[in-house]
Amino acid sequence: VEIRGINEMQWKPLKDKVTEKYYAWDSTAFPDGQYRLRVTASDAPSNPPGEALTASLESEPFLIDNTPPKITGLSAMRNGARLEVRWHAADALSNVTKAEYSLDGGEWIVVAPTGGISDSPNLDYSLALDAAPGEHTVAVRVQDSYDNQSAEKIVIR
Repeated sequence: VEIRGINEMQWKPLKDKVTEKYYAWDSTAFPDGQYRLRVTASDAPSNPPGEALTASLESEPFLIDNTPPKITGLSAMRNGARLEVRWHAADALSNVTKAEYSLDGGEWIVVAPTGGISDSPNLDYSLALDAAPGEHTVAVRVQDSYDNQSAEKIVIR
């Protein structure tokens, strides 16, 4: 099993002499980008020397995305008994698929983007929370199509 970036010429071995029906590897060793895999199979173990056959197959390009989305513009303000929280999430390679918030370390609660659908690499979020007087911490986290997550928090007094 070999891998190469789509703009690279040289195949790099991932593993030789795989005997299992599947192979998994840690893709975090590779920078984000488009890659191809090449699998070469041989029937040499079950044939006499000189009669073995080999064949190779290359995959379609696929994306390795290990970088989480970025949260920017996290802001909060108190408006009476409510906390108004806003932020922007952006991912360089895939869509932002999920956002959640937690008030004062409580359960994570899913929040929809202002446009209603998580279908873009750039999304804005806004929420209003009922909160008693005093200090509160709101944590937000976002996730992209490849399950990469990032989180930020803001303290409101």
